[in-house]
Amino acid sequence: MRIPIVAPTVLFGGAGLGAVVTVVTLLPGPIGLAAAVGVLSWGVFLLWPWTVLPVGIIGGAVVGAVLSGGDVRGYIAVKVLLLAAGGAALAVRHRMRVEKRPRRTVADVGMLSLIGLTVVAATYGLAVGNQPEEVLVAAYQVATIPVYFFVATYTLTSARRILAAGILYVALAAVFTAISVSAPGRHGGLITLMAIPALIWVAGRLRGWRRTGVLLLGGFFAVDVLLASYRGIWLAAALTMLIMLVRGGRTVRAGLAATAVAAVAVAAVLALQPGVRERAGEVSKGLTQSAGYRGVESSVGLNVFADQPLVGAGLGQTTPDIYLSGFTFTDVGPVYHAFYVTVLANLGLVGLLLVLWPILRGVRVGLRDRDGIALPFAALSCGFLAAAVFAAPTDGHWELGLLPALTLLTVRQSRERVRRLAEPALLSRTLSRTGVTA
Repeated sequence: MRIPIVAPTVLFGGAGLGAVVTVVTLLPGPIGLAAAVGVLSWGVFLLWPWTVLPVGIIGGAVVGAVLSGGDVRGYIAVKVLLLAAGGAALAVRHRMRVEKRPRRTVADVGMLSLIGLTVVAATYGLAVGNQPEEVLVAAYQVATIPVYFFVATYTLTSARRILAAGILYVALAAVFTAISVSAPGRHGGLITLMAIPALIWVAGRLRGWRRTGVLLLGGFFAVDVLLASYRGIWLAAALTMLIMLVRGGRTVRAGLAATAVAAVAVAAVLALQPGVRERAGEVSKGLTQSAGYRGVESSVGLNVFADQPLVGAGLGQTTPDIYLSGFTFTDVGPVYHAFYVTVLANLGLVGLLLVLWPILRGVRVGLRDRDGIALPFAALSCGFLAAAVFAAPTDGHWELGLLPALTLLTVRQSRERVRRLAEPALLSRTLSRTGVTA
């Protein structure tokens, strides 16, 4: 029975509201607001643990931008705060024995190994004299992958939860994009791109007005990606669509073609808005901009890797007094504008292999599911793996942890559904062979 959870959660909810009032009253400014957000989020996650990822990803982007004031450290701190609130809520639910066991996958060992590598490499970085704050920055870049992976496997423990989290994510992303799509100077596209492949898969299976709604939403998101002015996002999107076209079955290809047509129609309507036209003008600027100092920066990181190719220079490594065009002399590292350079310089070949191992295991499994929902997630994993050659976002490549988890979880759900459908047929055949009627 699940009735006993009602009274404890009501008590926790009341305690949470009281705590919110307390922190808002006692803590001034952004600190009090951040504390209030953390407590409120904890209450929501306690009742609905499947909301951790949608709220953490989109809510983290919105609240982080408001509270940080453009400071990257504040932005990351908000995302960490929301994930910590989710972890605390899950711990309480497990303590109360009302939470399901986490889903086990073939990538669990690889992700656990990546966590262990982060601890060892951070210790090594401190031992060789790397600055503690730089060690922390580099550790976040690596640890965010397994953290998001395990958040997914611990919160999305059933098909119902996966569906609910997906619907919430798409709804929040639609509101966020509708508000900001015409804002000049807005870049990104990551949030909307994460939803497009799944919407394409769904559109290939629906009919009637529901299919039209999904197509229009997918087309709207596709326009936002086109206006992103990030070449890494464009590369990820192009490779994802190509893989879905080549590997996908008939319904996947039908959804892909219909979404492309819908994107053209939505783009024609949105082009009537001045803000959207201004953003479109920025796209051409993004294509003509040079890589600037990124090539020089990457060469510095590769030189660090060449000196210590096996394990790198330890998390937090930096090279002082390097001249970068437009920045005069500055310290380079530990994070570079190319994710693989960051990994190689800080962790070496060992680190690169441990980062790729669990991700590629998920991709391999998902690409076999030609007509299943796992295929879009696996294709998107490939897209972001390619984009990581040129991009290392300040909030980390969390999608490289989330997407393999979604791939493996949805493949397992598909297999369990097939098994459930097959078991009655198998039983019927067995009974008929033995002459027994059901």
